[in-house]
Amino acid sequence: MHILYTDCAHEIRRSTLLPIQETNLATIYDIAKAAGVTAATVSYVLSGKGSISQATREKVMRYASELGYRPNLIARSLIKQETHTIGLVIPHIINPFYAGIAETVERSAYARGFRTMITNTYEDERLGAELLEDLAARRVDGIIALPGGLSFSAIQSMIASGLPVICCLWEEEEGQEVSLAVGLDFKRGGQLVAEHLLGLGHRRISVIVDVKANGRIDHHLRFTGCQEALANAACPLDAALVSNGDSSLESGEAAAHQLLHLPNPPTAIFATNDLMAIGAMVAAWKLGMRVPADLSIIGFDNIALAPFTSPPLTTINVDRDRLVKLALDLLLSIIEGKQLEPPPLLAPELIARASTAICPASR
Repeated sequence: MHILYTDCAHEIRRSTLLPIQETNLATIYDIAKAAGVTAATVSYVLSGKGSISQATREKVMRYASELGYRPNLIARSLIKQETHTIGLVIPHIINPFYAGIAETVERSAYARGFRTMITNTYEDERLGAELLEDLAARRVDGIIALPGGLSFSAIQSMIASGLPVICCLWEEEEGQEVSLAVGLDFKRGGQLVAEHLLGLGHRRISVIVDVKANGRIDHHLRFTGCQEALANAACPLDAALVSNGDSSLESGEAAAHQLLHLPNPPTAIFATNDLMAIGAMVAAWKLGMRVPADLSIIGFDNIALAPFTSPPLTTINVDRDRLVKLALDLLLSIIEGKQLEPPPLLAPELIARASTAICPASR
């Protein structure tokens, strides 16, 4: 059976007795009338189906172009039960890291015939759960979800409903591992930070870590990796040198200001994301300290701004292009009914720039 694609707006206007000429939306009936063929013929031509002569196809397409016809994608998606749209849930698009992820997902999805609906949770788990339901109600074909404002239970509930959800870059708490995920070896990233700073002779190393209002460490794997590497090098992390932030520039500045006013301040600061690291640079500058001559600073994420700070920021690189490709491959394979194993964790890479140097005491 062949179903004709009709224009919903046109049908609504006809049903309310509004004159057809009040709308500029051409329908397949308008094309059929202009081309002197049936609406079924137009439908076959536009859908690429049926045994229609080349001359008729060309004539229909010519009139469709002249009349400015646009297919009703909403009606088509209702018929086919697919929208060729994916949802992307992120915490804050104002954060350059997530803005970069969003841009890469949108560009990559578009190249593969999909549109992207991007939404922000603003670190609010109640809102995050509502946004997942909203995307499902809008009939997206699948969702890529990043941490921050999404609870484990909300994700599990959405997966149980049958909608494909790929968790990306989650640092799960123990017992909350998601089955479909694409991630980074965050713990190894934290180890690389410690090894880099120890190799430069630093022993008074501070950590500014993202901690939520409920006391949960959001970046716990990168923090744990750094902490364990320091302990293994007989240089355990001093609890007094750990300060809390919230992944923002302001929190990084405030935390660094506190750390640098200690009686025995650190010679190096590891901020668990780049924005907090840049905030720490600002705090050092306001205190008249030179980076890296007086203080080394290292971040995590390698956001687009990192090479352009003064001095350029040493950081842990997250390969966004590779990450997004893996996430899309996994999501689209599930949408198409295929079964793929989640890929192994991506390996982090330390990008050494000018914000870290040999510890002053080691010179």
